[in-house]
Amino acid sequence: MTDPERCAVEHELFELVRKAGFEGPAWKLLADRLVRHGLAVLGPWIRSGWIFSVAEQKRMPLRPTPQERVLVETRFAEDFVQETVTRALERFRRNAVDGDGWDPDLGASLASYFIGACVLAFVEQFRRSRRTGDLYQYQATGTVAIVTEDGPNLMDVIASTEDVAGSVVDRLAFRSRLAGLSDRDRGLVWGKAMGLRGSEIAHLFGFPSVKAVEQRWARMKRDHGWMSGLDGKEADR
Repeated sequence: MTDPERCAVEHELFELVRKAGFEGPAWKLLADRLVRHGLAVLGPWIRSGWIFSVAEQKRMPLRPTPQERVLVETRFAEDFVQETVTRALERFRRNAVDGDGWDPDLGASLASYFIGACVLAFVEQFRRSRRTGDLYQYQATGTVAIVTEDGPNLMDVIASTEDVAGSVVDRLAFRSRLAGLSDRDRGLVWGKAMGLRGSEIAHLFGFPSVKAVEQRWARMKRDHGWMSGLDGKEADR
């Protein structure tokens, strides 16, 4: 599907949901798509720490301390992912109902618009948890809820502590092996440990091409011997 075709489909679905008052089956379908997309993007961004670079690019710098980074990227990653996507969805629906939501004529795709809302939700949640001290007392909820007219539809999210590759990254972070790397390089290491393909890493962490990912990865492995065993999948052909 081409970009214009995708935009047309998004616009048509959004109009169906708008006419239904952002309720019912059409809203449930749209909400499900948005949540799945949000989890797919925000999960890697938060667990790798790339979210802090994205926030800064959007002129919302957070400047976390090393301890705060470790807490967000490892111990409380799932909490932040779930809270971020849930709050973004709530705001998306509220703004849309008020007539102040996504406008296809402004150029951004529906998916991009929602990811922007997720980044804003993360920034607000991080600042709030830092201000109140909750950053050091987070408790996992384990699910992301989509509230529809039929009641809550719960989507289970696998905890990062149950993921072998994720636990590898946790150990590396706690050993401070990632501390001296740039945010993009941290994202690259995380992506390789998680077994992401080069195209996925390039898309998530802002590399210009798959070739750039693999060239940077080869250079990093030469400079840091401990990275050699982290490759999760073969490079894209």
